[in-house]
Amino acid sequence: MTDARLVRALIAAAAAENAAAYGYSVAGARLTSSDKGVARTAYDAHRAQTLVITQWLAEFSATPDPDAPVYQLPSPVTDASSARAVLASIEESTAAAYADVVAAADAPLRRDAALALQLAAVRAAMWRDRAAPFPGLAGRLGL
Repeated sequence: MTDARLVRALIAAAAAENAAAYGYSVAGARLTSSDKGVARTAYDAHRAQTLVITQWLAEFSATPDPDAPVYQLPSPVTDASSARAVLASIEESTAAAYADVVAAADAPLRRDAALALQLAAVRAAMWRDRAAPFPGLAGRLGL
């Protein structure tokens, strides 16, 4: 493991978490009432995980990049169906960011990052109504 590689991966994971929180705030407005509570829980999880990553980065005397005022969504959010698709894509991107942390980290950080990847993959499967093969890697593998 190189510290620089791990720090870059952690900064990217923090950015993915911030983008996820932003995406939930946009998509949440278009979700059905039954999905809004689930989305709020996921939003809170992403905000909390940003704080965890900040702590991980502090161990390397690094800080995450500041939150952007706006993030590019993977596609327009026009209704509940498109909101769910956007949230699934956001979670897949978050899982991919954690896959990079897993690849760069040693234990126990590797374990913690793998658990964060798992949580993102579960949320992606919930929004998509099916699980993706190789969570966090599917897009890279062309699946």
